[in-house]
Amino acid sequence: MNRLDRYVFRSAASAFLGTLLVLTLMIWITQALRELDIMTTQGQTILAFVFITSLALPALILGLAPAALFMAVAYTLFRMNSDSEIVVSSAAGISTWRFLRPLVILALIVAACCSVLSLELVPAAMRQFRYEISRVRADVVAFIAQPGRFTTLADGMVFHVRERNANGVLGGIFINDARDPKQTNTYLAERGQVVDNKDGTFLILEEGAIHRRTPGKPDSNVVEFQRYAFDLSPFTSNGENAVYRAPERSFRELLNPDPKDYVYILESGRFTEELHRRLSLPLYVLAFFGIACAALAEPRTTREGRGLALAATTPFVIVLQVTSFGLINQIRGNPSVIPFVYLVPAVFIVGSALSLSGRFKPRMPEALRRQIDQIAQRVVRATVN
Repeated sequence: MNRLDRYVFRSAASAFLGTLLVLTLMIWITQALRELDIMTTQGQTILAFVFITSLALPALILGLAPAALFMAVAYTLFRMNSDSEIVVSSAAGISTWRFLRPLVILALIVAACCSVLSLELVPAAMRQFRYEISRVRADVVAFIAQPGRFTTLADGMVFHVRERNANGVLGGIFINDARDPKQTNTYLAERGQVVDNKDGTFLILEEGAIHRRTPGKPDSNVVEFQRYAFDLSPFTSNGENAVYRAPERSFRELLNPDPKDYVYILESGRFTEELHRRLSLPLYVLAFFGIACAALAEPRTTREGRGLALAATTPFVIVLQVTSFGLINQIRGNPSVIPFVYLVPAVFIVGSALSLSGRFKPRMPEALRRQIDQIAQRVVRATVN
């Protein structure tokens, strides 16, 4: 790259990274707030909360990268046209294609990164997120051992612990088990401790009593005990045997699924849809890039309407986005649309190249152009007045 290439690449890359960072952080914060129960009810640390919620970042980056690239390229070209930098470059003998070379390199880098994210990193992060959430929710010690708080472990089951010692011994245990509508059991114990063994996870209660009550009867039965093992195994699923959906599968599993996999048997169309969604993503990245270049890459003087050219990209962006969603969602029930998933972005890429070469110029309908001009003139007169 020469000095001009480095300047254009640096301008677009910094705009892309800044846009992507701002959009990702905004959406990540809203998503992270939905997982606040990891700290508030699950007894996890702030570091665990940040780690678990950050596993959603690869998927957010993947979803926002095409839009961020479009905005960054449009901003860079719009600014360079406003500063007459493109006009000066054209007057110096630099063609439009030559001027766009660093931007094309940036677009190819973004498309390659999106491919890596979609094929492996995002599914791996989603699988890890599922595992971490299952592990946290299976940590019954951290879940129930919150002194002074009544904690619902399951429907009809409430735990209360008065204190928790440094060695893990729980004091002042109250358990109300109303899962069985025919009988309610209330466990009271002076102390207890969670024990894991080959038979499962148990809360060993010491020096306590069980109050058994039957709905409709005024009396209750009281059974005192010295030691009692309360089974916590039904609440400790650690996610190791989790069943992963198609978006959480690796690219190899989507390409060569196990015919005996019952998830694939039930949702074979979903596997095909996810496979082609990942494979076609780089083409859509390049298509969005092409639209921005076709609208703003040509040299324009300060008298020409750059804003109108930027606004003209809106219908193309909307059509491309809506068409891509529609076609990919149709794959599940209609595999015959698979070629169109790749054909549509290819048409936009070729159309953008033809527009830049001067062989094809999409133009706004004359009536619509006049109406927009009239609105712009009214805005200018109102501003001046």
